Amino acid sequence: MAGLRKITSELGDIYISERAIVQLCAQVISEQKGLRTPRQVRESSGFFGAITQAIKGEGIEVLKENGRLVIKMALFAVYGTRIPEAARKAIQEVKMRVRELAGLEVDEVIIEISGVVRE
Repeated sequence: MAGLRKITSELGDIYISERAIVQLCAQVISEQKGLRTPRQVRESSGFFGAITQAIKGEGIEVLKENGRLVIKMALFAVYGTRIPEAARKAIQEVKMRVRELAGLEVDEVIIEISGVVRE
């Protein structure tokens, strides 16, 4: 994940690291009701924290596939959350925020629900 995303403008080139995009996505997820990154789960609970050890870091990958920007997220749902609704909202928010703050168009956001945790 050591790549940089390049944005060219009339003023010059801007490079945004994949790590910055991951952090931006993690912040967006932390603001979503009913979804948590593996890191958030590890930090908030003892038992479920052990389950999330298999997923490193934030559980977010930034991929470039055939010239397309794809963000893949392994997330946890809070028990009682309507997962399809929460995932749909998170996808829209991630696309909007990455476009707004990083100037990048996200072609696809893939959310994999890796488990269910209690709040």
